[in-house]
Amino acid sequence: MSVRTLPLLFLNLGGEMLYILDQRLRAQNIPGDKARKVLNDIISTMFNRKFMEELFKPQELYSKKALRTVYERLAHASIMKLNQASMDKLYDLMTMAFKYQVLLCPRPKDVLLVTFNHLDTIRGFIRDSPTILQQVDETFRQLTEIYGGLSAGEFQLIRQTLLIFFQDLHIRVKCFWKHMQETVHRVGNYMEDRRRRLTFHYAK
Repeated sequence: MSVRTLPLLFLNLGGEMLYILDQRLRAQNIPGDKARKVLNDIISTMFNRKFMEELFKPQELYSKKALRTVYERLAHASIMKLNQASMDKLYDLMTMAFKYQVLLCPRPKDVLLVTFNHLDTIRGFIRDSPTILQQVDETFRQLTEIYGGLSAGEFQLIRQTLLIFFQDLHIRVKCFWKHMQETVHRVGNYMEDRRRRLTFHYAK
């Protein structure tokens, strides 16, 4: 088990959560200012400086129950409230999408590219909020600094740790097929674009 897996798991699941919530807010025609406040509040909480400092310390993964509780609290860090059924579906989509992305990675270190993809998407949600943007940019910096120099073997161990975490999560994929197709499109296009640039370079 890799003690460097937790930040990647947390950030990617969080990225999926924000992507899904953004899509739902749009589908429900929530006014733009209210939708932005929901996402800003969640992202600001998610990238809290002290929490990020603790997250990046080498450590074992949280239990599945503990991790789910973290996302429930994050989802309710704004004016938006989800009932239990909605939270269940949201968490299922988050976990299934990221599990699928990990399986799609042709190389173990591509998990880092998937993480950059999610953070780029998050930056797009908060481009008009410089204070929160600074929090996310600091996380980009930490990711590049810590993971940019890891060996292929270390990334292989990270990928194995993620797959072990996901191995007991079985969701009926056909129920979420549209989201899975969107996931393939987002990740595939992004990774091709990233490979045209320097692999572990983040350019603002």
